[in-house]
Amino acid sequence: MSKSKNNLTPKDHFLRVGFPLLIAIVSVLIVKSKIFTPLEITNSFMLPTYKSGDTVYINRLSLAKNLLVGDVVLVRSPLQKDVYLLARILGKSGDEIQITGREAFRNGSLVSSEIFPTPKETKLPILPQGKSESDHVSKVTVPEKSLFLLVDNREMGIDSRELGPISEDLLVGKVW
Repeated sequence: MSKSKNNLTPKDHFLRVGFPLLIAIVSVLIVKSKIFTPLEITNSFMLPTYKSGDTVYINRLSLAKNLLVGDVVLVRSPLQKDVYLLARILGKSGDEIQITGREAFRNGSLVSSEIFPTPKETKLPILPQGKSESDHVSKVTVPEKSLFLLVDNREMGIDSRELGPISEDLLVGKVW
């Protein structure tokens, strides 16, 4: 004999409605925290691509071997483990990077401004003037399991010009 809707006990009602709802909520929270994490931009390091207050989603399942030059990634700072950096990949393991005359070169080829946008407000080439010694990086070969990163707003941001190549172990994920 089956119970009618009106004769459901609280336990039966929970098992029919509450339990599936609880599973759905827990699943969303796990996906949000472990796979696709929202991140609010809090600085101007990635202008003009992202401005302060924008929200991006980080795909935490991204593997370094699947990343491409030009991809925007989130990494932990090699200096402070509780600080995160959002930057664009200029080079991967084995790539030769050189920055000279305010231009960036990867494996001897000039990096396209289509891959690395320049701040629209200043109409500057790949690198702005006035960032002192970080305007120039002698030829660097990116070590195994490392990334060479540049922020889009190179006048203001901190990236591999100051920090050197970043270990892939510090990779959190790719902006999605």
